[in-house]
Amino acid sequence: MKENKGKQILMEENIRNLLTSELHCVWSYFERLTHAITDLSKIEQLPESKELTQKMNFDIVELLEVHVFSKEFINENVKSVSLRELKYKCKDTTELLERMIRLDLNSDKTLDTTVNFINLLYEYAYEWHNLLSDFSELSIQLPRVNLIEAIVSTPKHLMQLDEEINASLKEETEELLETEPRVHSSGFSIIDGGAQVDVEFMDDEDLDEDDDEGEDTLEDKVIPLFKLSKENIIRFQGAGLGSIGSLEWQRDKKYDKLLHDGHEAVFEKDFDIALEKFTKALNYKETAEVLTLIGWVHSLEGRLDKAKSYCLKAIQSDADYGPPYNDLGTYLLTEGQLEESLKWFEMAKKAINYQNREYPYINSGRAYMSSKNLPKALEEFSKALTLAPYHEELHATVERLKKSIHSASTTNDEFKVNWQGTAEAENSDLDDSPIN
Repeated sequence: MKENKGKQILMEENIRNLLTSELHCVWSYFERLTHAITDLSKIEQLPESKELTQKMNFDIVELLEVHVFSKEFINENVKSVSLRELKYKCKDTTELLERMIRLDLNSDKTLDTTVNFINLLYEYAYEWHNLLSDFSELSIQLPRVNLIEAIVSTPKHLMQLDEEINASLKEETEELLETEPRVHSSGFSIIDGGAQVDVEFMDDEDLDEDDDEGEDTLEDKVIPLFKLSKENIIRFQGAGLGSIGSLEWQRDKKYDKLLHDGHEAVFEKDFDIALEKFTKALNYKETAEVLTLIGWVHSLEGRLDKAKSYCLKAIQSDADYGPPYNDLGTYLLTEGQLEESLKWFEMAKKAINYQNREYPYINSGRAYMSSKNLPKALEEFSKALTLAPYHEELHATVERLKKSIHSASTTNDEFKVNWQGTAEAENSDLDDSPIN
């Protein structure tokens, strides 16, 4: 009997911990948004934002009246408030519910009320986040996914406006909004387990190709609506996973599954799905690995500026992780920045955490091939071969390079000059090169 009672108390304590964790998570997200709206932009002045403010204020008062206080405590005249005032009201309500969770009250009623408030904050945060996305360059970090679910849907403010009205509104409010984009300060090819890319001997025309920039990307467009289910909390508890520490286990499991699905999508050349999977994985764990993967998908669709920016984010996240150094060098090489690419390949070679350490040597070889420096290319490919001795295509490339160098040296004493020139000593057999 005492043992059963102990289990019941433990279960209630775990639910209290889970609820408190989710409450802090949604409040942090909402606070980031309101700070951006009120202090970093002029979104607060938009008609939609003003309407959202009053609606949310009314909904919070209604929630407190129905679920927390008796009517005697509620002021019947709900006055208009500013978004800044609403922010403090949400903070006070969050702290009130946190204390209610710790009190020995009706647990079902407290659970219902807290879940309702959490979902109310997520619903309005979703609308404001989309307004920020529509009318500013600000980037707001999404909440970490624990027990909440992410739902993709259309914001109400967009559903209520047809395309012509929305375009007109955007034009009218341009003067209200700051036009200078801001860089988000918080902290995403060829990497371990990724697709393989042929080593090609690029000519000048290849190096001058422009990137396909300017299109909105998936993670710029998709802002999910987050929702917490009471059933999820009970199910999580009932499965015997009733500790906060086990949330990390669930997060890791979902993260690994999303990475697997993302790789599968890349293999099928469904890059939109791949980007969606990797972006969702980022919500579970922000790692250098997933940031590099997101950059990789951008590169596959020709968005090299995006790809490079995610590599830099990955390096900032984990300076010991090798792939983003290599990938950044690869993107620079594609743009024709040979000397700059070699600097990043050198850093990739020295990275502590790198499973496929032959990649930066292969890519350095590609860079030297582009500059017609076959001896240096051979040196890099040979080093790569010592790290990947069973790489058959790399073996074949090394042999072809040796033959080319020998042939050029026996027929022309000015070997280096010829190879730095157009292509008089170039061997067409080298077009079939190893894969990264």
